Amino acid sequence: MEKKDLLEAIGESMFDFSLAINEEFGGYSQNIPEKYHPVLILLYRYETLYVKDLAKLLHVSPSSASQLLSKMEAEDYIVRELDPDQRRYTFVKLGENGVEAIQKMEEIRNQITSKYLMKLSHEELTVFKEVAEKIKSIVERERETAT
Repeated sequence: MEKKDLLEAIGESMFDFSLAINEEFGGYSQNIPEKYHPVLILLYRYETLYVKDLAKLLHVSPSSASQLLSKMEAEDYIVRELDPDQRRYTFVKLGENGVEAIQKMEEIRNQITSKYLMKLSHEELTVFKEVAEKIKSIVERERETAT
């Protein structure tokens, strides 16, 4: 198969897979505004972030990030606190609803793993992991060179 055809087939498979996953497991996230998802995931990954760093990771201005965070804070998805060492800076961490949302996302990820990925052989999982890690590093390098 030509590389172009292979890329097209992979793209279609990934698209179809993501649609199926969203259809099957996406109902929960309908309760959470889509724009909250990246913030919740970043805070889960880093535990706390300064507002300016969160804005940079989201590729938005600090004022746009602050507006979004105000909405999320009002709904208890996040908590903002002044840094006791540098009172000019505010850091952000998950609020009660944010923790619940992340726990539900983890449950869904585990369900997907159990239902689909566990059906692959050990060898297939190893190859899949290697390819996923390689794609992740390519994306990270591309992002670094873009900034």
